Amino acid sequence: MFYAVYTNGATEMKPTFEMLHHRSEHILFFAKCQTYASCRHYLFLNSKGETAPLIVNGGKLTSAIYNFSATPRTITLEVEQPSRGVERVEIYRQENFYLSPLSIVAAAIRSINKFGVVDWVVK
Repeated sequence: MFYAVYTNGATEMKPTFEMLHHRSEHILFFAKCQTYASCRHYLFLNSKGETAPLIVNGGKLTSAIYNFSATPRTITLEVEQPSRGVERVEIYRQENFYLSPLSIVAAAIRSINKFGVVDWVVK
């Protein structure tokens, strides 16, 4: 499945990338989901539907991982910083999710863009 995630955290899901809306200035990012037995791996896409890192304030995000088999469930971002390389940062942990995992990722991205990757990862 393919997703368009908007700045307000809303998500649009379609079976192909071409079916997503592409012309909104309110789109925060595009993603493609790969589902495995224990997790969903969301790869960030560029506006052409190609896998590409998402540029944020001070670094790049390469993917988001929603681990639904863990207790509690977790969401982790793969963050790439010029000075530290790629690291996985857990951004959310809860027994049951009431929001879409990508809405939670959108909130984290808004925070990263506000504070910068270096300050955000340290917190």
